[in-house]
Amino acid sequence: MIEDVLDVSGSLTRLMRDESAALLEQGRCAEHEQIVAAKRRLAGLLDGEIARLNRVMPDWLQQLGEDAGEALRTAIADLREAAAANARIVERHLSLSNDMIAAVADEARRLSGNRGFNYQESGTMIHRDGTSPISVNTRL
Repeated sequence: MIEDVLDVSGSLTRLMRDESAALLEQGRCAEHEQIVAAKRRLAGLLDGEIARLNRVMPDWLQQLGEDAGEALRTAIADLREAAAANARIVERHLSLSNDMIAAVADEARRLSGNRGFNYQESGTMIHRDGTSPISVNTRL
């Protein structure tokens, strides 16, 4: 019963640590989409297994032996640590990507001279600070 929870949580922990290590290396993480999909699947499996245990045996945590309880505590602590580190690294990458896209957009706006005025039917001039469309080439 607890073996499935331990197995899935261990797999999820290893996957997050592997992803974190890959994101810390120079260059792109080409398999990122597959890693995220695998993390979602494993998290869903873990959630489903715990929900099943709670439904079938609501007091399953109290029925665990000392060894199984300690193994579960260790596995969950490892998972929490890996998830926190992974979240920090992913957040950093997202922040850097957003900053880079904003800088490119600002430079494109500056170079294109896309600032101007619109003449309204009432005879007034309205300042327009439009943005140029930005696209990112993901295939280099």
